[in-house]
Amino acid sequence: MTRTTIITDTAPPEYRPSRPDLRKFSSLNAKHDAGWANWWLLGFNLIAVLLLQWHAPLPIEWDSLVTLAAGTALLVGIGLFYTHIRRRPVFAAMCFAILQFLLFSAIGCLFSYLVAQEGGPLQDDMLARWDAALGFDWIAYVRWVDSQPWLVPVYKLAYASLVPQIALLIIVQGFANRLPLMRQTLFAAMLCGTICIILSSLVPAVSNFVHLGLTAKDFAHVDPYAGYLHLAHFTALRDGSLTSLALPDMQGIITFPSYHAGLASVTAWSFYRTPGLRIPGVILSLLTIAATPVDGGHYLVDIIAGIIIALFSITVTHFALRELRPAEASLPLAPALA
Repeated sequence: MTRTTIITDTAPPEYRPSRPDLRKFSSLNAKHDAGWANWWLLGFNLIAVLLLQWHAPLPIEWDSLVTLAAGTALLVGIGLFYTHIRRRPVFAAMCFAILQFLLFSAIGCLFSYLVAQEGGPLQDDMLARWDAALGFDWIAYVRWVDSQPWLVPVYKLAYASLVPQIALLIIVQGFANRLPLMRQTLFAAMLCGTICIILSSLVPAVSNFVHLGLTAKDFAHVDPYAGYLHLAHFTALRDGSLTSLALPDMQGIITFPSYHAGLASVTAWSFYRTPGLRIPGVILSLLTIAATPVDGGHYLVDIIAGIIIALFSITVTHFALRELRPAEASLPLAPALA
């Protein structure tokens, strides 16, 4: 006589078929796939922008939002398709994660510009004094880098790599089925950026290159282009001559705290938690931080403040999103992508 075993939902996990496991995974994470904590943080930034626009209107050129709107519609469409039709929760979560970072980049730029309108006197002299009190000679550091021709392009590439770092983390953590870590990385990155934007209004500054009047003629290899890139908009915002905003033309205008250093600290933390990317990723993040005084013209205290804000953001993320961690290894990679 043959004994028949009936497998039900009450059977131990190792005896359940893989497809119900996939449905259970989707159900467990349905309310978190879009990263609701991240959406709330995006909402806070959007409300702040609307309030600042009500307080001191600065018109946005609507035709400059076409590319953003198209990208948003595309990512939402793909995310919903893989949520409700083809049901691939990993793909859906990755689409929404990319969308969140795209929207934060746009809303954060608007937020930083509107905040810059409210800034008081420039604080470059104070920041330079703080650097001196710490024993840091900024110009000596830049001169040393300038004397190392091989290091200049390495720093330049590292400084420009932050967005690719975030994209790489989303892709790798998504395909590795580490969706909670992916969401935590984005939350920490956006929280760090939000705090940097708010604090920038208290300590407005123009960067070392501008403050000291240094240009490319003063160096053999270092190009201070990035240190001047924001100056026209920053000055126009403060004197009221900037009358409208075009999203594609907007620049990073924050000197203190350094979001470059803060975001690189967040990516270093995330790379460290991502097998396969730990060593090269952390090295790249550290190079980004080291390049920030040179390619961005930042003061040392800018960087220290950015790192402290990043550590605070990571700590908040650890406690605020800890309920998402148990699902991190709910599925092996292959079933998730089948």
